[in-house]
Amino acid sequence: MKAEPQKNTSPDSAIDPAIVPVATSPSYWAVLRNRDYALLFWGYLISSAGTQMQIVAVAWQVYELTHSAVALGIIGLLQAIPRLLFSLVGGVFADVLDRRKMLLTIEIAMSSASVVLALCTHLHMINIWIIYVVVLFSATISAFEFPTRQAIIPTLVPRAQMASAVSLSSVMMQLTFAIGAAFGGYTVAWLGLVNTYWFDVITYGVAITTVLLMVVPAIPSEKRAQPGLQAFTAGMHFLRSHPIILAVLSLDFFATFFGSPKALLPVYANDILHVGPEGLGILLAATSIGALVLTPLTGLIGRVAYKGAGVVLAILAWGICIVSFGVAAGPLWLSVLFLAGAGAADMISMILRGLVVQLTTPDEFRGRISAVNAMFVVGGPMLGQFESGVVAGFVTPQLSVISGGIACIIATLLIAVAVPRLLRVKVE
Repeated sequence: MKAEPQKNTSPDSAIDPAIVPVATSPSYWAVLRNRDYALLFWGYLISSAGTQMQIVAVAWQVYELTHSAVALGIIGLLQAIPRLLFSLVGGVFADVLDRRKMLLTIEIAMSSASVVLALCTHLHMINIWIIYVVVLFSATISAFEFPTRQAIIPTLVPRAQMASAVSLSSVMMQLTFAIGAAFGGYTVAWLGLVNTYWFDVITYGVAITTVLLMVVPAIPSEKRAQPGLQAFTAGMHFLRSHPIILAVLSLDFFATFFGSPKALLPVYANDILHVGPEGLGILLAATSIGALVLTPLTGLIGRVAYKGAGVVLAILAWGICIVSFGVAAGPLWLSVLFLAGAGAADMISMILRGLVVQLTTPDEFRGRISAVNAMFVVGGPMLGQFESGVVAGFVTPQLSVISGGIACIIATLLIAVAVPRLLRVKVE
């Protein structure tokens, strides 16, 4: 059953405080009884785990080739630019074109990028420029993937199960980060870079198969966005009329832009903690492990009444954990502990933020608002990788992490003061 669209998208209907009625399903896992959602869930779970393994391999290979924190930061910049430029275009496409066909085309294109990395590495043709081009290509395709997949989810489950779907999708994302990053480190160490890239290609094959088996409801013709500038303008008008959504997305952007230490983890693994690629995999998985610890509590998190205040507190906790990680700088178990704490805080923020965005967006706007979500949620950490790499190049990796965590805390407090209604967003 398709989510019912909101009847009023004017500024007067904005949340002040937001009252978003949510019905909860009797079982957290009951949402997987929806066949097509289950196919999307498991296919993306497997392919994302492979992608995380590829990310570990790319980061390690770049550092082996350059031994430069700035070179690692450039990866984030190359990933961020196309997502910022093309996510809104992808959102319009997701509201205009057949979403299932779009997702299928995207998965095929993404798998080709890993094929190029595998072949070039195997043939000893790989260099930093080839890696950068492949990263840029993958990021461009991904700009269309996120809004398309997010727009599909509400069409595959009843509205009563949306809270479960959002929470389970958040768990899925963290699970893939943890499994893929941890296994990626060991796969690089034991089986080498080439086999890691080929494993990613196989996981994309699984995702392609599940998409082929899915049945995705089409957008009714009367609600289908018209291609062109009008669709873009309508999406921006909707966003402006819902300032709480913009504030929630901004919180996540600044948290990850200033506070994400991901780009510097290869430096930590190699030069500070001296734990090699295996340790890098553990460090990259640590935030997701912390998030997964909260999996049994995701149902309770989704029922938090004041969701805006919950997001603010969670991101403040994220910033504190990142500062602690930078100050401690080892041993490995303590670094993992602080990163896991940050991941747990991020999980809370992700669930609450996702519910606010999904449950206040009509179906005909989902692609475009999901695209804006992608620009903030995905672009933030990737630009943050560049920011942290550049700062580390001028000072030290530890100082880059510490200053970023402090900046995250300050930005969160400023947004909470600038948009006081955010703290009153609630669910009844």
